[in-house]
Amino acid sequence: MNTMQDQNLTPAQVTQLTKAMLSVALVDGIHPAEAALIGQFYESSRSPDMPTTSSVMASPDDRSFDINTLAGSPAAFADTLVLMCLMTAYADGQLSPAEKNHVQSMAGTLGVDAQRFEAHLAHVRDELVGALSHLPDAGSVAVVVKELAAND
Repeated sequence: MNTMQDQNLTPAQVTQLTKAMLSVALVDGIHPAEAALIGQFYESSRSPDMPTTSSVMASPDDRSFDINTLAGSPAAFADTLVLMCLMTAYADGQLSPAEKNHVQSMAGTLGVDAQRFEAHLAHVRDELVGALSHLPDAGSVAVVVKELAAND
């Protein structure tokens, strides 16, 4: 999987990713965990000349993001956007059908085909399971894994 996660993002790319993530969170109302993830991403990625994190997060507007403006983006950026949006959707513990549809729609606009989308979805799920795997109660982890698979 070729993503830009370990590369430097331009201020415009940070802004675009942040707006895309906010658009996913707004699908079913921004959950505090989604806001925390988006805020953390923006704060750790922004340059000093960009608006503050608090000002970006103060009044998110789903109309401020138009995926069509990113059509034709490089594949690595498209992959990163899809991954970040899926992580945002899962931040509250579940990927709702509406969130999944929204991210799939964005992926399609960016040229991410169904097979790559499913690979990204599996990758995010694996990351979530990996984050839980250190828990001493393996039974609870197994239940979470089943719920993640059932909700998709």
